Amino acid sequence: MKNMWMEIVTLVLVAIMPTVTSASDRKPLGEIDFFGYKSLDVAAIRSALLFHEGDPFPPAKVKFPDDVKRQVSEKVKQVIGREPTDVSFVCCDSKQSWMVYIGLPGESYQALACNPAPAGDIRFPKAAVALRREMDKALMSAVMKGHATEDDSEGFSLTNDPKARRAELAIREYALRNETLILQVLASSSDARHRAIAAQMLGYGRQSDEQIDALVRASLDADDGVRNDAVRALGVLAGVKPNLAQRIPPEPFVRLLRSGTWSDHNKASLLLLALTKRRDPRVLAALRTQALDPLVEMARWRNTGHAEAALSILGRIAGFDEDALHKLIDAGRADTIISKLNRQ
Repeated sequence: MKNMWMEIVTLVLVAIMPTVTSASDRKPLGEIDFFGYKSLDVAAIRSALLFHEGDPFPPAKVKFPDDVKRQVSEKVKQVIGREPTDVSFVCCDSKQSWMVYIGLPGESYQALACNPAPAGDIRFPKAAVALRREMDKALMSAVMKGHATEDDSEGFSLTNDPKARRAELAIREYALRNETLILQVLASSSDARHRAIAAQMLGYGRQSDEQIDALVRASLDADDGVRNDAVRALGVLAGVKPNLAQRIPPEPFVRLLRSGTWSDHNKASLLLLALTKRRDPRVLAALRTQALDPLVEMARWRNTGHAEAALSILGRIAGFDEDALHKLIDAGRADTIISKLNRQ
């Protein structure tokens, strides 16, 4: 199985994108996909949207992403009487096209019970915040240019784009020198932006039980950005460090697969891909009983990079051996994998 963290980096581009896009910023819209939609009419929702696959994206003459999210929410509510749980704009697929993921409050959705938000006043110094900002800018530039494959062999991400890699190594250096501060910010800061910085930095820090315990707790943070960075850090670790993977409990991440947020589905599936590699019967049984519907929804996403983790997990639940499973995924035979599950 190829390392999907290394294959492609995609960004949920919200705060770091310009609010008004020019013609040069726009790319074709690749896929519009959904999750949490069991019992709902996805075709009717898709038809009601003001943009469609193949259109230039983001739409012209609107503030992005806020106005586009508002338009999507209005259209979804017109069709099903409820607003979406999430609207995520993701860049980019293998053709450098945008992807849109819309979360719906169907029967496969369950509101996520998160940790209470901490109330502490601890913050990072400006220099640490600047390191994160520089890395975000460099990584966004690499993604938009299609230069964002990465090497995770050391247990943390190093993007192959030179500028992004320098920024990541600066984060690594800071993390090794400031472990105590990072752990304190992640556990107790009332500022979600600083907690997210801490979660990301901790993934670049010293590998230890304390590191894993803090990231697991942050995986159920009240803020989705913190959860995203914490689960991603754990996923990279678990993918290349089997001894550390055994320290990560699967239960929080099974729950994330039913949440209403796209980044929870995306990152939890990649972590669970690593955690199911040993095919622990208890983990596979929990996924079958608690997360089968969301995994099937994800497996049907048209973007291969985003669907592959769910397909692999489903194949392991169904009992395919790894070689047969890889061949089915490479051949695009998702229905064969799903059908076997339905027959069991």
